[in-house]
Amino acid sequence: MGTPSDLDRALDTLYAAFSRYPLPVKTEVCDHCVSDEQVRATRAAPLRMLTATALGPYAGHALSTWGDLDEFKHFLPRLLELLILEELDGFFHAEALMSRVSASWRSWRQPEQQALIATIGAWWRHTLNHYPRDVDVMMMIEIIADSLELDLAPYLAEWESNTTETAARHMAWLMHDFTVSTGHGAEWYTLLDTWIRGTAPAAILERAFFSAGSPEVAQELSDALETHRIWSRH
Repeated sequence: MGTPSDLDRALDTLYAAFSRYPLPVKTEVCDHCVSDEQVRATRAAPLRMLTATALGPYAGHALSTWGDLDEFKHFLPRLLELLILEELDGFFHAEALMSRVSASWRSWRQPEQQALIATIGAWWRHTLNHYPRDVDVMMMIEIIADSLELDLAPYLAEWESNTTETAARHMAWLMHDFTVSTGHGAEWYTLLDTWIRGTAPAAILERAFFSAGSPEVAQELSDALETHRIWSRH
């Protein structure tokens, strides 16, 4: 048997931290928005076996027209797992889900907060090690720094120390997306802006360029390096 991965360990801890929230016998829903069939689907299998198809409707209605906070906490570990594994569509669900978490997570029990932070960290590292991603690095940065208001600096330091080609390709992608972010004026955005114009991104890109796995990737990294050179002059 292999050693559990960083992500597996974080998810196991997350499930354990939220295991005190059982599925309620009855849930409150808006009858016009949520069907009986959709409710039954969320109760048709053990939590860790529920599919994205079963939980997708809940993800779209949680805490608004379906259930309360305790029910949300019951489903949260599986929702996050499905997001990270890209079984639940991150484009449609990540922002809404994390906005619901951010509304109250600082008042949750300490083990719940710690497990959530550990899962976000593992999600970040998993993102850096896989490319492309439905929830891209800019969206991850906004989840970390804007939604959850965590210190962004340690996550950027992890990016600097990641020597994989995938981490460099995320950097190349960010070079073309960064200026359209919605975070202008925020303290975390200022930090990111300073970092991305500094030496770290160039080091990440250059390191991968000289060991690129294909000419196409090498060109992608080269183009990003040129973009960085232009930015760093201003």
